[in-house]
Amino acid sequence: TQRQEEEKQVEKILERDMAEIFQELPEDKKQLFKTKGEETTKKIVDLLDKGKAKAKDVMKLIIEWLKVIPGVNKFFVEQEAKIKTDEIIKSINK
Repeated sequence: TQRQEEEKQVEKILERDMAEIFQELPEDKKQLFKTKGEETTKKIVDLLDKGKAKAKDVMKLIIEWLKVIPGVNKFFVEQEAKIKTDEIIKSINK
């Protein structure tokens, strides 16, 4: 379905450049990071489906997800969230 395609697309964007960070997470945080990432993907696609996807809302969801990383640098979170948000918005406005 189109929704599954959108979820795959969003998931791919969220996962980009995260493999190394994921590998370094403690075991208990890995599952949380993965679960929160899946929830974030679904929430973003919900926003996209409703046609109400505002970049700041998408970015807020991504920031919340990235904050799961212990001791993560705030600047990194904001920069990464901005990049991923821009890619998601661009990918659905094709």
